[in-house]
Amino acid sequence: MTEWKDEMFKAAMKVMQNPTAQKVMNSDKFQKAVAGAFKASFTLKSELDEKKADVARKLNLATSDDLRTMKRELDRLQRQVAKMKKEAQDESDS
Repeated sequence: MTEWKDEMFKAAMKVMQNPTAQKVMNSDKFQKAVAGAFKASFTLKSELDEKKADVARKLNLATSDDLRTMKRELDRLQRQVAKMKKEAQDESDS
């Protein structure tokens, strides 16, 4: 897969050095089209994420955000327990 990416990158760099391609890439129409493509991609991803979360809620499933939040909370609680154990150990040693 890396070889394929390298070849694509080399081909893109070769095209970008072409004066005609540079002229096209510098045109307002091209730049607006690229910006529109990025915006459409972001909008599509946002909508898909919303739909995934909606389906997960309807099926009573945990989302990746839910899991991330639970992991942070679990980590916090584990640190708290470790701190309490250390304090209890220090008290028993005294």
